[in-house]
Amino acid sequence: MTSPLPKITAWFESLTPETLQSIGEIYASNAHFKDPFNDVVGVDKIRTVYAHMFENLAGARFEITHVIEQSSKRTEPLQLDPVDAGRSAFVAWQFKFEWRGQAFDIPGGTRFEIDDRGLVTDHVDYWDVAASLYERLPLVGSVLRLLRRRMAAVPK
Repeated sequence: MTSPLPKITAWFESLTPETLQSIGEIYASNAHFKDPFNDVVGVDKIRTVYAHMFENLAGARFEITHVIEQSSKRTEPLQLDPVDAGRSAFVAWQFKFEWRGQAFDIPGGTRFEIDDRGLVTDHVDYWDVAASLYERLPLVGSVLRLLRRRMAAVPK
């Protein structure tokens, strides 16, 4: 089977409000999507998450930096995720956007589970929301930065 990852990553890198209409070519109808702010099931709800992103962030775009793919399910006895999919992938990215006149460049990653049709059935984003967003807020940010410094093994 040819890897569906090039199509999936190309879709993310070219994602715009207009290309969002092709989401059904990337996600299965009952796909699960989770990020630090959302946990939804169904392609229509996933479309709503992306539409909200475009409505609130200027110039939102993803740059894929690394792709790691596993073409068969793990066979070890301990299975932490019960998703039964044909392929797993991890994609590292930079998410770039402007919000309230301030530029953001957030590193993160996504774990994908992909079915035998090449559609994403499970999408889980991993990124440090505190360092990327909350620490940049005026009052909350100073408290979080102080906590981070105090909890660090090696002080800066």
